Amino acid sequence: MIEHSRKLTLFEAAATVAGLGFGGGVMAVPYLASLNGIWDLILTAVVAYAFSLLLHLMVVEVVLRDDKPQQLVELFGKYVFKKTWWGKALTWIIFAMILITFYALLAGYIVGCAELLRNLIPALPLWVAEVITYIVAAGIVFVGLKAVGVSEKWSIISIAIVLLVLSVISFGHPFNPWPLWTGDTMKILALYGMIMFCLTCLFSVPQAAEGLSWNKKLVPGAVVLGITINFVFTLVVSFMASLVSKPVTEVAIIGWGNAVGTWALILGSIFAFLGLLTSYWSIAYALAIVIVERLKWGYRLSWLVATVPGFFMAILGMAGFLEYMRYAGGAMAVLMALLIPPALLISRKENANIMPEFSMGKWGNISICVLVFIAYLLMAVGSLVPVK
Repeated sequence: MIEHSRKLTLFEAAATVAGLGFGGGVMAVPYLASLNGIWDLILTAVVAYAFSLLLHLMVVEVVLRDDKPQQLVELFGKYVFKKTWWGKALTWIIFAMILITFYALLAGYIVGCAELLRNLIPALPLWVAEVITYIVAAGIVFVGLKAVGVSEKWSIISIAIVLLVLSVISFGHPFNPWPLWTGDTMKILALYGMIMFCLTCLFSVPQAAEGLSWNKKLVPGAVVLGITINFVFTLVVSFMASLVSKPVTEVAIIGWGNAVGTWALILGSIFAFLGLLTSYWSIAYALAIVIVERLKWGYRLSWLVATVPGFFMAILGMAGFLEYMRYAGGAMAVLMALLIPPALLISRKENANIMPEFSMGKWGNISICVLVFIAYLLMAVGSLVPVK
């Protein structure tokens, strides 16, 4: 491994968690929110937040029951699939599915960042913008966990400042009419799927545990803080973009910035660029570690395999930004909903004599696991609902 230290502070670990889901989701949620009512958005977001916390805290308990934090692929292989021949085959299949899904996500972030750069510099060819994005994004991941954690921390702080300034200034502009309630089930389901995607940061939990290995009791707090940051940012951006933008664009900050003014568009594009980078950093690092653990390769080679395919997918223009976010989010939902609750129950049974630094207690029983499973299946369904 290249990096000299993997020790993270509490906020760096939380920022790493927040970064994984933040960029893509928070940029795409407002478009779907604008198709629903105010109470549709609030209630849907609260429900998504609650179920997201439950699933992430399940992962925290599973990770902390092991001596060394491992990525979810290896934990599934250990607890759900065991060491049988079919279990090993399924573990490899899950690994392949994660590769494909993460490549799609990383390509989506590159496309999103490139579109933002072109919005700032119209004469810039799209492929040049994508190359610039890849160099900036993948370069941080190349250095390692500490670089990712520090970059995530300062990006989250910068994003919060810009979001506050844009929101305050926006109150000086006329607001769009927005109904309190629409009750359109399909549109609500699509919104729910995207919010759940925005709050899904599962693969960064082992990184938070690794970075906080000096005090494992901080891990659940870091995870809750990270998801809460995403929740607050998502609601603020959704409300402001829906009220101000004319129209609400798929990458929300573009429409919001255009409505407020040229300077706001520039500031907002920087905000969005940082937001997408946070997701790229967390996901690319998580994928590199998945490859390290599964293939036993060195970090440099794993980094290369983790980042290059997504770059080529973006260059080839295989899909638009929102399509990447929704389809990849739905695929990941099915995967996680099927495997994490069983992993928790089995790890509890096999490690009954181990007292981890954190346990969900009765909130991790079979009934809760079934509810979480249903919640994430609904996310997958929501990701397939047409919204045009």
